Amino acid sequence: MLDHEDRVVQVGPDLQDQMAPFLGHVLWEHIPDAEPLYGPGFAEARRIGRPVEFPVFYRGRAKQLRAVPTGDTIAVHVERLAELDVRSLGTLAASLRRIEAELAAREPAPLDLRAHGSPQALP
Repeated sequence: MLDHEDRVVQVGPDLQDQMAPFLGHVLWEHIPDAEPLYGPGFAEARRIGRPVEFPVFYRGRAKQLRAVPTGDTIAVHVERLAELDVRSLGTLAASLRRIEAELAAREPAPLDLRAHGSPQALP
């Protein structure tokens, strides 16, 4: 769970080993390169007040994220899709193809960050 400043305020049991050290810290302090990838989805979920799902590729892993606004926080659910396998050129190539296919299958429509009802949103 993240607060309005993207501070980690709660960690589920399935991510305890990975995310517990982040508790009380702004997520981007620990993974700054992820902010441009994850941040827009989190912002969209907050803005529209509904869950938003989006695929990301970060640090050799493809994931499907689901950001669910819950009052002043958002719950972030992570589904691991695929991971780079660097044991050989063959396994690397195969894992890249799997990641590409997973991300392509889950490609969302581009986020429209303009406010609904705004004259800018009209064609």
